[in-house]
Amino acid sequence: MTDQKPLFKTPYDIKDVSALFAIVAFVLIFAAIIGNNLFGLFQKNFNFG
Repeated sequence: MTDQKPLFKTPYDIKDVSALFAIVAFVLIFAAIIGNNLFGLFQKNFNFG
């Protein structure tokens, strides 16, 4: 038990994490815009009274 790893060592490179976060953010924004447009078309086509 003498070879202990440091507890708070950064396992990932910050560039990799930021790139992955940017990709996920763009995908979520794109999906939100597409979903909002499709829901608008759905509301136009159906009369809810």
